[in-house]
Amino acid sequence: MVSAAIYVRLSEEDRTKLNKGDDSESITNQRNMLTDYASERGWDIYDIYSDEDYSGSDDTRPAFNRMLSDAEDRKFSVVLCKSLSRFARDVAMVEKYINGLFIEWQIRFISLTDYADSSQKGSRKNIQINSLVNQWYLEDLSENIRATMTGKKKQGQYTGAFAPYGYIKDPENKHRMVVDDEAAAVVRRIYRLYLDGYGNKAIANLLNDEDIPCPSKYRLLKGFHSNRKGEVAEGLRWSDHTVWHILRNPNYVGDLVQGRYGKPSYKSKTSKEKKSPDEWIVVEGTHEPIVSKEDYERVQAAKISRGQHNRNAGTSRAVLNVFSGIVKCKLCGRSLVLSGSGRLNKGARYLRCAGRKSGIANCTCAMVKYEMLVDEITVRVRELIAAYCDPEQLEKHAHKRDFSGEITSLQKAKDRNLFELKRVGDALSSSYIDKTSGALSEDDFALISTNLRDKREKLEDEDKHLQSQLDKLFEKRNAVDRMNHIITQYRDFLELDRDIIRAFIEVIRVGERDSETNDFDLEIVYNL
Repeated sequence: MVSAAIYVRLSEEDRTKLNKGDDSESITNQRNMLTDYASERGWDIYDIYSDEDYSGSDDTRPAFNRMLSDAEDRKFSVVLCKSLSRFARDVAMVEKYINGLFIEWQIRFISLTDYADSSQKGSRKNIQINSLVNQWYLEDLSENIRATMTGKKKQGQYTGAFAPYGYIKDPENKHRMVVDDEAAAVVRRIYRLYLDGYGNKAIANLLNDEDIPCPSKYRLLKGFHSNRKGEVAEGLRWSDHTVWHILRNPNYVGDLVQGRYGKPSYKSKTSKEKKSPDEWIVVEGTHEPIVSKEDYERVQAAKISRGQHNRNAGTSRAVLNVFSGIVKCKLCGRSLVLSGSGRLNKGARYLRCAGRKSGIANCTCAMVKYEMLVDEITVRVRELIAAYCDPEQLEKHAHKRDFSGEITSLQKAKDRNLFELKRVGDALSSSYIDKTSGALSEDDFALISTNLRDKREKLEDEDKHLQSQLDKLFEKRNAVDRMNHIITQYRDFLELDRDIIRAFIEVIRVGERDSETNDFDLEIVYNL
């Protein structure tokens, strides 16, 4: 008996499109339609896989991935969907599974409303066309949503998931912010403390000492919408990073500032990138201010004078930190950040673990004087140049071996191998089509497909071996060029800078300090 898997999906966009009483895309409707189809043909239903509130381009759908795992284990032979778009709206995903792995796994794909059946000749082109149309739909939908949201922002409507700390969404108008008096009082206090000379860390420590809930914990305690889970509420504390963001938020002066971050496309899974201020959408006077514009501007001016206006760049201190992003804590893995030690030590600068500095991590990583680390790394790099970048040795290695002939020969072998791999893949697809059409018996198909898969596996192993040999040759050839370049450019350097560090060092790790000797654990991972 044929065993079938039923896959149904409903996204949030589908849900909002439905009129009252209209369940044409509902989970129940999809399930009923597909179970009836299977029953009429006497097929056994192995399982019904259901995803709700997931986009068709999302490859993290839990039921979808469970179905794929069962398909690979050959637990059923047919996948049933109402339409191709229920399975996926992404061309690459359709090609990977329906026109790729499903053939290998001997899985037949059927979608009812667009008459797709992978066992029928010519169906592959129809599936490709339909998946392309579905992807166009997603792209158009994304552009429409983006345009709609931009329009709302320009009209002064707040579009965020939840309001900034100090505000809540108006219960009568979710696109408008109103002051939350309890949290707003904390925001005003943070601004006053900063103008009185307190730093971000000092303010965070003061609020923690007084058991004032940080913004994330406050939302959880009040039952507001939050991106945090309730079970972690007790572990949430104020950090200098949180204070820094509050002191930089222009919405507190009563102007609605949106569109500060964005993604290149709807497919992007990377974190949002910050836009330049001239791209922000600003509408003045949309809500009650918590902080006066005068105080806000005074804080921004104070941040610039203290070198804190931009945490990543734009100040003299940030530029002078040649170790930025390179020095890591050996204990918790966070970066060591540059900070001053205060007036008592005449402005000496130290590198401190970001986790320990902000209070996020209870870390015992050593605090390292910046100038001392510069001196130490300078000595280490000069020793490395003397030991590994001897000009005579470089000249000797440069003429010892010509890699071009070996690389060309291996590349030709790799091209021949890839061509043969494509031939095997085409033969496997053709044999599957012949089996589904009856031109090839099950036994013959099993024998042919087994031989083809074995051959493909050997070809894939050979391809990996050839690529490994090529990589080693390129690495050896590039090593000579790299060493020549390094010795020429940095042999007589006078002062350590970021370019020199990047040329020689991958990462520097700092551990604990020895209480008796006062030495600290220092590990350097070199690029060479």
